Amino acid sequence: MRIPLQNRHPIIQLLAFFGLALASFILVMVLGAFAGMSIWGSDFILSATADPEGPQYVSFMKYWQILSHFGMFIIPALIFGRLAGGKTLSYFTLNKGAGLWLFLLSVIVILSSQPLISWMGELNAGLTLPEQYAGIETWMKQTEQQAADMTILFMSTSDVSGLLVNLFMMAVIPAIGEELAFRGILQRLLQNLFRRPWIAILLSSVIFSAFHLQFYGFVPRLFLGLILGYTFYRTGRLWVPILIHFVNNAMAVTVYWLCARGTLTIAPEQFGNFNDKPYVIVIAAITAITALALMHISTKKLSETTHE
Repeated sequence: MRIPLQNRHPIIQLLAFFGLALASFILVMVLGAFAGMSIWGSDFILSATADPEGPQYVSFMKYWQILSHFGMFIIPALIFGRLAGGKTLSYFTLNKGAGLWLFLLSVIVILSSQPLISWMGELNAGLTLPEQYAGIETWMKQTEQQAADMTILFMSTSDVSGLLVNLFMMAVIPAIGEELAFRGILQRLLQNLFRRPWIAILLSSVIFSAFHLQFYGFVPRLFLGLILGYTFYRTGRLWVPILIHFVNNAMAVTVYWLCARGTLTIAPEQFGNFNDKPYVIVIAAITAITALALMHISTKKLSETTHE
């Protein structure tokens, strides 16, 4: 069977994926609009957006959020895997198990990284631009606030059904879709292009963080991207960064849910914040580094055929 994108130059493959992502996104959103009209009526968009704080608006935005992730990441990535590797599962190494020990180390890595991520987030939030860029800084803050408001709107649920929907929308889909795109495709193609794993990991992490358009969360998300990129490179199993990504997002979703129920009395964004206890951050960093070192020791480096 002829595999159209196999052995093509990495730049050609990247352009092909970007084209697939754009076409898939447009098609899925258009079909989603027609599906919405057939289910909820022809005026469902107008009625849903009439009250930006109403339940219909929240359901509408969640619907579009799910559609956009499928259209932008999951569907084009799966098609690309078929066109570039012949067999989608093997292209993304999803046909290879990771082992219980590796999964345990992955969970330890992301759990122990939370105080570091929180600390980096506080440092990042305190950054300011020079006065001549005040307009850009204002736009960045507005964008950040809009993202925060949308997150709160999505997370404001105390129902079990709401928790499950949010876990699916905010943890399962992003973990699968974004890892397929940023690690499974972008990182490996950048490595094929530059022939340096660390360059591919760094560049894909920068793009991953910048894509979210949350400038005051850029540094902690970059740090997360580096963890995801390294674990994929070292283990050769996309399941590992998918698991890490899922646990990271699922923790945030669950904390917001517990706060909404009154089980936790702290502000959700303060969970995992030990910035007033430096020794906790140091212990957490040592734990994360130790887990990564054990992962490094217990896994064999990917063969060239796995990387390419």
